[in-house]
Amino acid sequence: MRLGFYYHISIVQKNSKLYLPGYFAVFIEALANEVKELYLYLHEAESSEEADFCLAKENIKWINLGKKTPAWHRSIFHSRVLSSKLRLNNKLDAIIVRSPTPLAPYFHKYIQRSKVIFMIVGDYHEGAMHFKANSLRNIGIKLYLFHNHWMFEKQILKTNILVNSIKLLKKYNSRSAEIQQIITTTVTDNDFHERQDSCNDKVINLLYTGRIDPAKGLFELLQASSMLRKNGHNIFLHLVGWELGGGTTVISNLKAKAKELNFSSFLVFHGRKTVGAELNEIYKMADIYVIPSYHEGFPRTIWEAMANGLPVVATNVGGIPYYLKNMENVVLIEPHSVDQIIDAVSSIIKDDQLRQKLIKNSIIKAKQVTVKAQTKKMVDNIKTFIQVAS
Repeated sequence: MRLGFYYHISIVQKNSKLYLPGYFAVFIEALANEVKELYLYLHEAESSEEADFCLAKENIKWINLGKKTPAWHRSIFHSRVLSSKLRLNNKLDAIIVRSPTPLAPYFHKYIQRSKVIFMIVGDYHEGAMHFKANSLRNIGIKLYLFHNHWMFEKQILKTNILVNSIKLLKKYNSRSAEIQQIITTTVTDNDFHERQDSCNDKVINLLYTGRIDPAKGLFELLQASSMLRKNGHNIFLHLVGWELGGGTTVISNLKAKAKELNFSSFLVFHGRKTVGAELNEIYKMADIYVIPSYHEGFPRTIWEAMANGLPVVATNVGGIPYYLKNMENVVLIEPHSVDQIIDAVSSIIKDDQLRQKLIKNSIIKAKQVTVKAQTKKMVDNIKTFIQVAS
Protein backbone atom coordinates (compact mmCIF):
# COMPACT_ATOMS: atom_id res chain seq x y z
CA MET A 1 0.00 0.00 0.00
CA ARG A 2 1.12 3.54 -0.82
CA LEU A 3 -0.22 5.70 1.97
CA GLY A 4 -0.19 9.46 2.45
CA PHE A 5 -0.33 11.27 5.77
CA TYR A 6 -1.04 14.90 6.61
CA TYR A 7 -1.00 16.85 9.85
CA HIS A 8 0.09 20.36 10.80
CA ILE A 9 3.23 19.18 12.64
CA SER A 10 6.27 20.50 10.77
CA ILE A 11 9.29 18.49 9.61
CA VAL A 12 13.01 19.30 9.38
CA GLN A 13 15.52 18.05 6.82
CA LYS A 14 19.18 18.01 7.88
CA ASN A 15 21.96 16.32 5.91
CA SER A 16 19.37 14.43 3.82
CA LYS A 17 17.76 13.08 7.00
CA LEU A 18 14.20 13.83 8.13
CA TYR A 19 13.46 14.85 11.72
CA LEU A 20 10.17 15.10 13.61
CA PRO A 21 9.16 15.65 17.24
CA GLY A 22 9.67 12.31 18.98
CA TYR A 23 6.07 11.84 20.10
CA PHE A 24 4.98 12.09 16.45
CA ALA A 25 7.93 10.28 14.87
CA VAL A 26 7.37 7.08 16.87
CA PHE A 27 3.91 6.77 15.33
CA ILE A 28 5.14 7.63 11.82
CA GLU A 29 7.87 4.98 11.91
CA ALA A 30 5.41 2.36 13.15
CA LEU A 31 3.04 3.32 10.34
CA ALA A 32 5.85 3.06 7.78
CA ASN A 33 6.48 -0.52 8.94
CA GLU A 34 2.98 -1.47 7.78
CA VAL A 35 3.03 -0.02 4.23
CA LYS A 36 5.12 -0.15 1.07
CA GLU A 37 5.57 3.64 0.87
CA LEU A 38 4.55 6.40 3.24
CA TYR A 39 4.27 9.93 1.84
CA LEU A 40 4.37 12.65 4.49
CA TYR A 41 2.56 15.81 3.37
CA LEU A 42 4.11 18.13 5.93
CA HIS A 43 5.17 21.74 6.26
CA GLU A 44 8.82 22.68 6.49
CA ALA A 45 9.81 23.72 10.02
CA GLU A 46 11.27 27.14 10.73
CA SER A 47 13.66 25.66 13.30
CA SER A 48 14.82 22.25 14.45
CA GLU A 49 14.26 22.68 18.19
CA GLU A 50 11.15 20.49 18.38
CA ALA A 51 12.30 17.98 15.73
CA ASP A 52 14.47 15.76 17.92
CA PHE A 53 13.89 12.33 16.33
CA CYS A 54 15.51 11.15 13.09
CA LEU A 55 13.31 9.01 10.84
CA ALA A 56 15.21 5.86 9.88
CA LYS A 57 12.75 4.12 7.53
CA GLU A 58 13.78 4.34 3.88
CA ASN A 59 10.20 4.00 2.60
CA ILE A 60 9.22 7.39 4.06
CA LYS A 61 9.00 10.17 1.48
CA TRP A 62 8.47 13.85 2.30
CA ILE A 63 6.21 16.05 0.17
CA ASN A 64 7.15 19.62 1.11
CA LEU A 65 4.10 21.85 1.67
CA GLY A 66 6.26 24.90 2.32
CA LYS A 67 6.54 26.99 5.45
CA LYS A 68 3.51 26.87 7.74
CA THR A 69 1.53 30.09 7.71
CA PRO A 70 -1.14 31.06 10.30
CA ALA A 71 -4.19 28.78 10.44
CA TRP A 72 -6.55 31.37 8.96
CA HIS A 73 -4.13 31.97 6.06
CA ARG A 74 -3.87 28.24 5.27
CA SER A 75 -7.67 27.97 5.29
CA ILE A 76 -8.18 30.87 2.89
CA PHE A 77 -5.32 29.91 0.57
CA HIS A 78 -5.70 26.12 0.81
CA SER A 79 -5.30 25.76 -2.95
CA ARG A 80 -1.75 27.14 -2.82
CA VAL A 81 -0.80 24.57 -0.19
CA LEU A 82 -2.60 21.45 -1.38
CA SER A 83 -3.60 21.59 -5.03
CA SER A 84 -0.37 20.88 -6.92
CA LYS A 85 1.09 18.61 -4.24
CA LEU A 86 -1.89 16.26 -4.05
CA ARG A 87 -2.56 16.16 -7.78
CA LEU A 88 1.06 15.34 -8.59
CA ASN A 89 1.00 12.03 -6.75
CA ASN A 90 -1.41 9.58 -8.38
CA LYS A 91 0.22 6.62 -6.66
CA LEU A 92 -1.61 7.05 -3.36
CA ASP A 93 -4.05 4.34 -2.36
CA ALA A 94 -5.26 6.55 0.49
CA ILE A 95 -4.27 9.56 2.56
CA ILE A 96 -4.78 9.94 6.30
CA VAL A 97 -5.66 13.46 7.40
CA ARG A 98 -5.14 13.68 11.14
CA SER A 99 -7.80 16.00 12.49
CA PRO A 100 -8.75 18.51 13.64
CA THR A 101 -6.40 20.61 11.59
CA PRO A 102 -7.02 23.83 9.63
CA LEU A 103 -6.70 22.23 6.17
CA ALA A 104 -8.88 19.17 6.86
CA PRO A 105 -12.08 20.59 5.28
CA TYR A 106 -10.37 21.13 1.92
CA PHE A 107 -8.71 17.82 0.98
CA HIS A 108 -11.73 16.60 -0.96
CA LYS A 109 -11.21 19.41 -3.45
CA TYR A 110 -7.91 17.97 -4.64
CA ILE A 111 -8.06 14.20 -4.21
CA GLN A 112 -10.71 11.56 -4.75
CA ARG A 113 -13.08 11.47 -1.77
CA SER A 114 -12.80 7.70 -1.34
CA LYS A 115 -9.04 8.07 -0.79
CA VAL A 116 -9.39 10.57 2.05
CA ILE A 117 -9.50 9.12 5.57
CA PHE A 118 -9.95 11.44 8.52
CA MET A 119 -8.13 10.32 11.66
CA ILE A 120 -10.05 12.28 14.29
CA VAL A 121 -8.32 12.69 17.65
CA GLY A 122 -10.05 15.79 19.01
CA ASP A 123 -12.72 18.41 18.49
CA TYR A 124 -12.19 22.09 17.58
CA HIS A 125 -15.77 22.81 18.69
CA GLU A 126 -15.08 21.53 22.20
CA GLY A 127 -11.80 23.42 22.31
CA ALA A 128 -13.57 26.63 21.26
CA MET A 129 -16.13 26.18 24.01
CA HIS A 130 -13.32 26.27 26.58
CA PHE A 131 -11.36 29.05 24.86
CA LYS A 132 -11.48 32.38 26.71
CA ALA A 133 -12.43 35.18 24.30
CA ASN A 134 -10.97 37.97 26.47
CA SER A 135 -9.52 40.05 23.62
CA LEU A 136 -10.35 40.88 20.01
CA ARG A 137 -7.64 38.46 18.88
CA ASN A 138 -9.06 35.64 21.00
CA ILE A 139 -12.59 36.37 19.81
CA GLY A 140 -11.29 35.97 16.25
CA ILE A 141 -9.58 32.67 17.14
CA LYS A 142 -12.74 31.34 18.77
CA LEU A 143 -14.90 32.26 15.77
CA TYR A 144 -12.33 30.65 13.46
CA LEU A 145 -12.43 27.39 15.46
CA PHE A 146 -16.21 27.26 15.27
CA HIS A 147 -16.18 27.97 11.53
CA ASN A 148 -13.46 25.42 10.75
CA HIS A 149 -15.32 22.76 12.75
CA TRP A 150 -18.54 23.51 10.85
CA MET A 151 -16.69 23.20 7.51
CA PHE A 152 -15.02 19.98 8.63
CA GLU A 153 -18.25 18.32 9.69
CA LYS A 154 -19.72 19.01 6.24
CA GLN A 155 -16.88 16.97 4.71
CA ILE A 156 -17.25 14.04 7.11
CA LEU A 157 -20.39 12.96 5.30
CA LYS A 158 -19.59 10.02 3.02
CA THR A 159 -15.96 9.97 4.20
CA ASN A 160 -14.20 7.06 5.91
CA ILE A 161 -12.93 7.99 9.34
CA LEU A 162 -10.85 6.64 12.21
CA VAL A 163 -11.45 7.92 15.74
CA ASN A 164 -9.44 7.47 18.92
CA SER A 165 -12.24 7.36 21.48
CA ILE A 166 -15.66 5.86 22.03
CA LYS A 167 -16.98 9.38 22.55
CA LEU A 168 -15.95 10.36 19.01
CA LEU A 169 -17.20 7.02 17.69
CA LYS A 170 -20.67 7.75 19.06
CA LYS A 171 -20.59 11.30 17.76
CA TYR A 172 -19.68 10.43 14.16
CA ASN A 173 -21.08 6.92 13.78
CA SER A 174 -24.14 8.03 11.80
CA ARG A 175 -22.39 10.79 9.85
CA SER A 176 -19.61 8.96 8.00
CA ALA A 177 -19.31 6.35 5.27
CA GLU A 178 -17.34 3.88 7.42
CA ILE A 179 -15.92 4.38 10.89
CA GLN A 180 -13.43 2.43 12.99
CA GLN A 181 -11.91 3.07 16.38
CA ILE A 182 -8.16 3.03 17.02
CA ILE A 183 -5.97 4.18 19.90
CA THR A 184 -3.32 6.88 19.52
CA THR A 185 -0.21 5.96 21.47
CA THR A 186 3.58 6.20 21.43
CA VAL A 187 4.26 3.22 23.70
CA THR A 188 6.68 0.64 22.31
CA ASP A 189 7.70 -2.74 23.70
CA ASN A 190 10.88 -1.11 25.04
CA ASP A 191 9.05 1.45 27.19
CA PHE A 192 7.75 -0.77 29.98
CA HIS A 193 9.04 -0.44 33.52
CA GLU A 194 7.71 -3.15 35.83
CA ARG A 195 7.50 -1.55 39.25
CA GLN A 196 5.62 -2.97 42.20
CA ASP A 197 5.01 0.21 44.17
CA SER A 198 5.70 3.95 44.45
CA CYS A 199 5.44 6.69 47.10
CA ASN A 200 7.81 4.82 49.42
CA ASP A 201 10.53 7.47 49.74
CA LYS A 202 10.54 10.63 51.82
CA VAL A 203 9.85 12.76 48.73
CA ILE A 204 6.66 12.29 46.68
CA ASN A 205 7.25 13.32 43.07
CA LEU A 206 4.15 14.36 41.15
CA LEU A 207 4.56 14.49 37.37
CA TYR A 208 2.82 16.11 34.42
CA THR A 209 4.08 15.73 30.84
CA GLY A 210 2.71 17.41 27.75
CA ARG A 211 1.89 20.87 26.47
CA ILE A 212 2.37 23.68 28.99
CA ASP A 213 -1.10 25.17 28.72
CA PRO A 214 -3.58 26.49 31.32
CA ALA A 215 -6.26 24.23 29.76
CA LYS A 216 -4.26 21.26 31.04
CA GLY A 217 -5.23 22.28 34.58
CA LEU A 218 -1.66 23.19 35.54
CA PHE A 219 -2.56 26.09 37.80
CA GLU A 220 -4.98 23.88 39.71
CA LEU A 221 -2.29 21.20 39.91
CA LEU A 222 0.21 23.74 41.25
CA GLN A 223 -2.22 24.99 43.88
CA ALA A 224 -3.13 21.43 44.89
CA SER A 225 0.56 20.50 45.19
CA SER A 226 1.14 23.47 47.46
CA MET A 227 -1.80 22.48 49.66
CA LEU A 228 -0.64 18.87 49.82
CA ARG A 229 2.72 20.08 51.04
CA LYS A 230 1.05 22.20 53.72
CA ASN A 231 -0.91 19.09 54.70
CA GLY A 232 2.34 17.30 55.54
CA HIS A 233 3.22 15.50 52.29
CA ASN A 234 6.76 16.16 51.02
CA ILE A 235 5.55 17.01 47.50
CA PHE A 236 7.66 18.06 44.53
CA LEU A 237 5.87 18.91 41.27
CA HIS A 238 7.68 18.11 38.01
CA LEU A 239 6.48 19.60 34.70
CA VAL A 240 7.84 18.26 31.40
CA GLY A 241 6.86 19.96 28.15
CA TRP A 242 6.75 23.16 26.16
CA GLU A 243 4.49 26.02 25.19
CA LEU A 244 3.05 26.28 21.71
CA GLY A 245 4.87 28.78 19.55
CA GLY A 246 8.00 28.58 21.66
CA GLY A 247 6.76 31.14 24.19
CA THR A 248 7.30 31.23 27.96
CA THR A 249 4.25 33.20 29.13
CA VAL A 250 2.51 30.29 30.86
CA ILE A 251 5.75 29.08 32.44
CA SER A 252 6.43 32.60 33.75
CA ASN A 253 2.93 32.79 35.19
CA LEU A 254 3.31 29.38 36.84
CA LYS A 255 6.61 30.46 38.40
CA ALA A 256 4.97 33.65 39.67
CA LYS A 257 2.10 31.65 41.17
CA ALA A 258 4.55 29.22 42.78
CA LYS A 259 6.38 32.14 44.36
CA GLU A 260 3.09 33.49 45.69
CA LEU A 261 2.36 30.05 47.21
CA ASN A 262 5.89 29.71 48.65
CA PHE A 263 6.30 26.64 46.47
CA SER A 264 9.09 27.80 44.12
CA SER A 265 11.69 25.46 45.63
CA PHE A 266 9.42 22.47 44.99
CA LEU A 267 8.41 23.20 41.37
CA VAL A 268 10.74 21.74 38.73
CA PHE A 269 10.54 22.54 35.01
CA HIS A 270 12.34 19.93 32.90
CA GLY A 271 11.57 21.41 29.48
CA ARG A 272 11.20 19.18 26.46
CA LYS A 273 12.29 15.54 26.68
CA THR A 274 12.65 13.13 23.79
CA VAL A 275 10.11 10.31 23.67
CA GLY A 276 11.73 7.03 24.61
CA ALA A 277 14.65 6.52 26.99
CA GLU A 278 15.06 10.18 28.01
CA LEU A 279 11.38 10.71 28.84
CA ASN A 280 11.10 7.27 30.46
CA GLU A 281 13.77 8.26 32.99
CA ILE A 282 11.46 11.05 34.15
CA TYR A 283 8.52 8.65 34.45
CA LYS A 284 10.68 6.22 36.44
CA MET A 285 11.64 9.03 38.84
CA ALA A 286 8.01 9.98 39.52
CA ASP A 287 5.55 8.53 42.04
CA ILE A 288 2.18 9.71 40.67
CA TYR A 289 1.18 11.04 37.25
CA VAL A 290 -1.46 13.80 37.24
CA ILE A 291 -3.19 15.24 34.17
CA PRO A 292 -6.09 17.52 35.23
CA SER A 293 -7.08 18.74 31.73
CA TYR A 294 -10.26 20.71 31.11
CA HIS A 295 -10.89 18.76 27.88
CA GLU A 296 -9.09 16.01 25.94
CA GLY A 297 -9.39 13.41 23.22
CA PHE A 298 -7.22 10.82 24.88
CA PRO A 299 -3.70 11.98 25.81
CA ARG A 300 -0.92 9.62 24.76
CA THR A 301 0.99 10.62 27.90
CA ILE A 302 -1.38 8.55 30.03
CA TRP A 303 -0.29 5.39 28.20
CA GLU A 304 3.36 6.41 28.64
CA ALA A 305 2.86 6.89 32.38
CA MET A 306 1.01 3.58 32.71
CA ALA A 307 3.71 1.72 30.79
CA ASN A 308 6.18 3.04 33.36
CA GLY A 309 4.10 1.72 36.24
CA LEU A 310 2.77 5.04 37.51
CA PRO A 311 -0.57 5.42 39.30
CA VAL A 312 -2.54 7.98 37.28
CA VAL A 313 -4.90 10.78 38.28
CA ALA A 314 -6.86 12.15 35.31
CA THR A 315 -9.96 14.22 34.67
CA ASN A 316 -13.25 12.63 33.67
CA VAL A 317 -13.24 14.22 30.19
CA GLY A 318 -13.07 13.23 26.53
CA GLY A 319 -12.14 9.62 25.86
CA ILE A 320 -10.48 9.05 29.23
CA PRO A 321 -13.49 7.54 31.10
CA TYR A 322 -14.30 5.34 28.10
CA TYR A 323 -10.91 3.61 28.18
CA LEU A 324 -10.09 3.70 31.88
CA LYS A 325 -12.06 2.61 34.94
CA ASN A 326 -12.12 4.71 38.07
CA MET A 327 -10.29 3.16 41.05
CA GLU A 328 -9.19 0.21 38.89
CA ASN A 329 -6.51 1.63 36.59
CA VAL A 330 -6.98 5.38 37.19
CA VAL A 331 -8.38 7.81 39.74
CA LEU A 332 -10.85 10.05 37.90
CA ILE A 333 -11.59 13.59 39.03
CA GLU A 334 -13.62 16.50 37.66
CA PRO A 335 -11.83 19.38 35.89
CA HIS A 336 -11.17 22.73 37.59
CA SER A 337 -11.18 21.12 41.05
CA VAL A 338 -8.18 21.72 43.31
CA ASP A 339 -9.88 19.81 46.12
CA GLN A 340 -10.37 16.69 44.01
CA ILE A 341 -6.71 16.70 42.94
CA ILE A 342 -5.75 16.89 46.62
CA ASP A 343 -8.11 14.07 47.59
CA ALA A 344 -6.99 11.81 44.72
CA VAL A 345 -3.27 12.25 45.36
CA SER A 346 -3.76 11.86 49.12
CA SER A 347 -5.68 8.62 48.68
CA ILE A 348 -2.95 7.16 46.45
CA ILE A 349 -0.22 8.12 48.92
CA LYS A 350 -2.07 6.74 51.97
CA ASP A 351 -3.75 3.64 50.54
CA ASP A 352 -1.09 1.01 49.72
CA GLN A 353 -3.64 -1.45 48.35
CA LEU A 354 -5.19 1.09 45.98
CA ARG A 355 -1.81 2.34 44.79
CA GLN A 356 -0.44 -1.12 44.06
CA LYS A 357 -3.63 -2.13 42.27
CA LEU A 358 -3.46 0.97 40.06
CA ILE A 359 0.17 0.23 39.18
CA LYS A 360 -0.47 -3.42 38.34
CA ASN A 361 -3.58 -2.71 36.25
CA SER A 362 -1.95 0.24 34.49
CA ILE A 363 0.90 -1.88 33.14
CA ILE A 364 -1.56 -4.57 31.99
CA LYS A 365 -3.69 -1.96 30.21
CA ALA A 366 -0.74 -0.25 28.52
CA LYS A 367 0.51 -3.56 27.09
CA GLN A 368 -2.74 -3.80 25.14
CA VAL A 369 -2.18 -0.52 23.30
CA THR A 370 1.37 -0.46 21.94
CA VAL A 371 1.99 1.67 18.87
CA LYS A 372 2.92 -1.42 16.84
CA ALA A 373 -0.42 -3.10 17.51
CA GLN A 374 -2.45 0.04 16.92
CA THR A 375 -0.80 1.03 13.62
CA LYS A 376 -1.28 -2.49 12.28
CA LYS A 377 -4.95 -2.27 13.22
CA MET A 378 -5.17 1.14 11.55
CA VAL A 379 -3.69 -0.07 8.26
CA ASP A 380 -5.94 -3.15 8.29
CA ASN A 381 -8.93 -0.83 8.66
CA ILE A 382 -7.73 1.34 5.79
CA LYS A 383 -7.34 -1.71 3.55
CA THR A 384 -10.93 -2.62 4.36
CA PHE A 385 -12.04 0.93 3.51
CA ILE A 386 -10.31 0.66 0.13
CA GLN A 387 -11.84 -2.75 -0.67
CA VAL A 388 -15.35 -1.48 0.14
CA ALA A 389 -14.82 1.62 -2.01
CA SER A 390 -13.64 -0.44 -4.99
